[in-house]
Amino acid sequence: MINLDTQLEDWLREGIISTDQARRMRQSALGPPSTEEVADDAGRRIPLVTEILGYVGAALAIWAVAFLVSEFWANLDDWAQASLFGALSFALIVAGAQLLDTTEEALARLSGVLWTAGLAALVGALYIAFDPIAGLSIELTWTLTSAIAAGIAAAMMWKKPSVLQHIVLFATSLATIVSLLTLGPEPELFVYGFVVWAFGLAWILVARAGVLPSLNAGMVLGGAAMLYGAQIAAVEDTATFGVFLGLATAGVLAGAGVVLKEKLTIILGGIGIFMFVPQAMFHFFGEEMGAMFGLFFSGLLIIGLAVWFGRHKEAL
Repeated sequence: MINLDTQLEDWLREGIISTDQARRMRQSALGPPSTEEVADDAGRRIPLVTEILGYVGAALAIWAVAFLVSEFWANLDDWAQASLFGALSFALIVAGAQLLDTTEEALARLSGVLWTAGLAALVGALYIAFDPIAGLSIELTWTLTSAIAAGIAAAMMWKKPSVLQHIVLFATSLATIVSLLTLGPEPELFVYGFVVWAFGLAWILVARAGVLPSLNAGMVLGGAAMLYGAQIAAVEDTATFGVFLGLATAGVLAGAGVVLKEKLTIILGGIGIFMFVPQAMFHFFGEEMGAMFGLFFSGLLIIGLAVWFGRHKEAL
């Protein structure tokens, strides 16, 4: 005889019933829940309520700072502005740290959001401290600010690994790398594009090595940076190289996603194909013919991906 839970799980997986319907069917078959089950259900709701309250509290604090900024910012001296951001950052980061040891998923999410908001406020405080107070150049200000933020983001991710902290570390690290380019003579736009592309590749390799907490997030973030870098590199003087780089990147991402059975990477590769095939057609064949060829081949490639997905969804 088929077990009830097994049957319900099969129906859920096939989309025949919803989660709520499965719960009610199980309850109908097993009778009313016991007192212990009711208590457990209530206990599971408490972290969700706490999470919501945390978001509301953080939103109110941030709104208050935003109001002060809009109303009184011009009348505050530089130290007062930096202190305001610094106090908000300290409060949010400390609040998030109080939830570090929790095993509840909802509270873990709240901790990550509080830390992220606190780091954003710290960036504001550092910018004011380095630029108007210390009088540093805007290039050095952004480099120091992003580097400090990246260091703190790395410590946060080491302490509490999560996808959100992964994204924050990626953003602050990329900002640091790009800011370093501005400290010397202004490089060509192509250089920025290639550096962003190389950073994305390095991020994927680090993610594949198991250093980062989420392989999927690492692949997607790194792949997106590679595509964006290739797009930046596809400027007038280096358009041929940038387009070829974008096409190659998109193809490798799609192929790697298939081999590694990672859906998001396949989708990212498909987006890259959609981005660069029309550009290649425009670049090599001119606007009128390029547009038609680009749309035609992009459509065929995307249809091919859709068919492959449909025939191999079980393998993924």
